[in-house]
Amino acid sequence: MALDRIPGEAELYIGGLFSLRRCQALKNANITHVVSALRLPLDEDLFQPYQHLVVEVDDVEDEDILQYFATSNAFINMGLATGGGVLVHW
Repeated sequence: MALDRIPGEAELYIGGLFSLRRCQALKNANITHVVSALRLPLDEDLFQPYQHLVVEVDDVEDEDILQYFATSNAFINMGLATGGGVLVHW
C-alpha cells in the first residue's frame, strides 16, 4: 500500500503495514512519528528511527476505538508540532 497524504496543511499520512518498508518515501515525507493501529506482533527494528505509538485494536465492527482518540490525537499533534510528519498505519 502506498503512503498517502491526508489533504490539508498537516504532514499527516496513512498507509498499510508495508508502507513502513518504504524507507525513502518515509524519509521524503519527513516521517518522525508513527501510530500503529493494529493488534499484531511488530518488528521493532522498523520503528527505530521514529517515535512510536501502538494502539492495539482489531479491525472488527464492535471495536471501541473512541477510547484511544485522546492518546492518539495528542501523539499526532506532538509529532506535527515538532515539525515532523506522522504516519498512521494499520
